[in-house]
Amino acid sequence: MSKLLDRLYEKSPILLQELALNGYALGIHFERFGREFHDLLEYWHKTEWFSHSDLIELQNEKLRALIKHVYETVPYYQKIMKERKLTHVDFKTVNDLYKLPVLTREDVRLNLDNLISSKFERSKLRHGHTSGTTGSPLQFYWDKHCCLVNNVADWRQKNWAGLNYGDKYAVILGRTIVPISQENPPFWRMNYLHNQLWLSAFHMTEENLRFYLEKLEEYEPLVLEGYPSTLFILAKYLTSHNKTFSLKAALTSSETLHEAQRGIIEKAFCCPVFDYYGLAERTIFTTECEKHCGHHINMEYGIVELMNNSGEPVGKDKMGKMVGTSLHNYGMPFIRYATNDVSSILPVSCSCGRELPLMSDVTTKAEDIIVTRDRGYISPSVLTHPFKPLNGVKASQIIQEDINHIIIKIVRTPEYTKENTRLLLDAMKKRLGNNMDIDIQFVESIPRTSAGKFRWIISKVPLQL
Repeated sequence: MSKLLDRLYEKSPILLQELALNGYALGIHFERFGREFHDLLEYWHKTEWFSHSDLIELQNEKLRALIKHVYETVPYYQKIMKERKLTHVDFKTVNDLYKLPVLTREDVRLNLDNLISSKFERSKLRHGHTSGTTGSPLQFYWDKHCCLVNNVADWRQKNWAGLNYGDKYAVILGRTIVPISQENPPFWRMNYLHNQLWLSAFHMTEENLRFYLEKLEEYEPLVLEGYPSTLFILAKYLTSHNKTFSLKAALTSSETLHEAQRGIIEKAFCCPVFDYYGLAERTIFTTECEKHCGHHINMEYGIVELMNNSGEPVGKDKMGKMVGTSLHNYGMPFIRYATNDVSSILPVSCSCGRELPLMSDVTTKAEDIIVTRDRGYISPSVLTHPFKPLNGVKASQIIQEDINHIIIKIVRTPEYTKENTRLLLDAMKKRLGNNMDIDIQFVESIPRTSAGKFRWIISKVPLQL
């Protein structure tokens, strides 16, 4: 949505906002939920019971087609394969992927145009970007089929959790469905077409949380989906008031789900938590099933490799850096993409009977919740949005010193301007409130932890509900 449309939406009456939301839902409905979606979802419910060898052969078949496509139409891979004296016939199985180099975020930044297939017009591709939890969002493109496959992977897990298409469910994610400047309820909007209640992640103050609960009690969703931090905030509110709210399942993603969070969420909502791991780059999708033995790798979606610091594959039950290959994004193929996240392949099979391999919990960037006087508790994912329109930000970090003070450290490039500073401060004030003092510091680099991890948000203010 353009900035002009965003401003019009923000200033419109609630009725017009819901009309706009449902108009948008209608616009994407047939692309995301048409006959092809239902047919492919039905097929994936068959492939989830394939033997592991059949799943490998399915990957091999899709990989051969993908490599032929990039060899013929993608300049970036054409150049690499020519330099390495390779053709598409040199790739017969997933074991041949090592012949291509790992694709890094910096490779994508420097070769954006050359990674787009000549068979696709950029204007007809879907534009995407990472959430920016590394402090610098990455831009890329998906084709329509890739978006469809991502939706199928998402809904297969929703089915595992007991939610079927058309059932009532609610979400607390980072979209600004409710204007941030709004001070009074309703802090939600309704997507009637998909029976989906959108609750704001930007208004979760102690005073407002009771309105969230009242709306959920009125709406009676089967499932609640959100960031671990947003569901945790609501769960802590419930437990601190000796209340529960019964759901069939809670779905979490986008942030690391800590076991302490899982326990509190499950107790407050009287249901199991189904966590999943996905990337905006759409190379890897892993999902918990009803047995909760780990995250199933969706082999129909992409190929997962785990590597050590030397770029060598690691064995089962060994921690490694995740490298993913999308089997479906022909518009801008990502092959052997370095995610910078860490996990391991579990050496056991799931008791559910599916032979999709199990992966341990993914270790992503460590994050904290920002505590404010005006806006309550702010999820880290919410604060990625002010950085998305900015050019010239190589890396950033947010440090909360106390409840009224944060420091934003920025490693800038020559493209950074004073206008970026103004835009960033305005957007942060909207999300954190006018009582938050915000200092921007320009630094040469941002240090990592002793374990080599990057912490994008460091809050020194304890979370108390």
